[in-house]
Amino acid sequence: MKHSVILSRAIVSAITALFAAMPASAAEPALVLKDNDVWVMAGDSITAQRLHTNYIEAYYRTRYPQLTLHFRNSGVGGNTTGTVLARFDYDIAAWKPTIVSIELGMNDAGGQQDKYIKGMKELIARIRAIPAQPVLISSSPVDDGSLMGAWKSPRCKNIHPFTDALKQLAEEEKVVFVDQYHPLIDVWGQNRRKGAAIAAAKGTPPPPAAPAPAPAKPVLAASLVPLGGNPVHPGPVGQYTMAATILAGLKAQGAVSAAVLSAEGKVASASGCKITEVSAKDGKLAFTRLDEAGPWPIQPSAKPAVQVLPKMLGLSPYTLQVTGLAEGLYRVTVNGKPGAVVSSKDLAAGCNATTALDERAERILGLIATLQGKLNTEWRAASKVKNEASLASAQKAIEECERQVQAACQPEPLRFEIEKDSR
Repeated sequence: MKHSVILSRAIVSAITALFAAMPASAAEPALVLKDNDVWVMAGDSITAQRLHTNYIEAYYRTRYPQLTLHFRNSGVGGNTTGTVLARFDYDIAAWKPTIVSIELGMNDAGGQQDKYIKGMKELIARIRAIPAQPVLISSSPVDDGSLMGAWKSPRCKNIHPFTDALKQLAEEEKVVFVDQYHPLIDVWGQNRRKGAAIAAAKGTPPPPAAPAPAPAKPVLAASLVPLGGNPVHPGPVGQYTMAATILAGLKAQGAVSAAVLSAEGKVASASGCKITEVSAKDGKLAFTRLDEAGPWPIQPSAKPAVQVLPKMLGLSPYTLQVTGLAEGLYRVTVNGKPGAVVSSKDLAAGCNATTALDERAERILGLIATLQGKLNTEWRAASKVKNEASLASAQKAIEECERQVQAACQPEPLRFEIEKDSR
């Protein structure tokens, strides 16, 4: 992990407060997960990508390892409120959920707002009748000229009022609501503006615009940090910012654990964790840390998401503080694997080590990808045709995979070693 994504304790405290104030709101009642909850995440192709939904699942599974939780992806490309209603019985209700989130709008925005709200209202009624708790999530934005303020796509023009109307419906129906559109259009737009500013400072001329009917779309500057994917379907970097924005809107809890040690090997404090087997010799500080809960698994290839939205680490304060180190850079390893290179100053202030656990993150997210990919798809196919034998087989496979996910999310002893970087 690079030094640039390690945040000091002071910064973490500040961004935690700021992130809590982001304009993503939740109507009462709040979403509180409990043991054996089944959360079905319904939506269109953005949900069907199984990226931000998987990241949200990983967050809750690691934050509440004592709970047995079940997550089911129910995303289908091109879906609107009407098509979700049409498949509701076999692809949502059949899971026997206790929570159903509906994340739609990208496709609905091409139609009538009244029809969208009418469909959402019917979905709320159908979810409550199961019975389950409805959660409404607005559409994400389109990462295009809308974010630069020069040109607005028809989708973004409509998603804005659709989101406002959805918020009003949620208030009337008293259901949980998350607006990811408005926070993300600012975050992604700023990412593009920074890229444009750097290109301008370097004197890099924009590429010539291709011939197009008037009014021509402007040529967009490259984002400072590529979100991956395409403007409608971001890749892992963009989808981590989506997951973080949704989690903030759901008022997800931040605190994980904190450990404070001295360079001499004394444990000053430990909150939410136990520190044992401490040694300090030959310039190396080593200790074993066992946490009560785990930090948010961040896919190693998606760490640049923290540069796009530094506030996302405020959802996962996993603090390591070491005082009394000689000035310089220090290499942090976890279970013998590279974790980070951090300055003595930042270690003395306290660093968020959430992104230092690559092996753990890959293991957990890999299992969730299998669960929500092949196994989830097989169950849904069997449910659609009401094949009881195939359903039973698919359910058995899901339960076995869930046991593996549950085991992977349990806290385990981690061996930290900190020594001066000789490079």
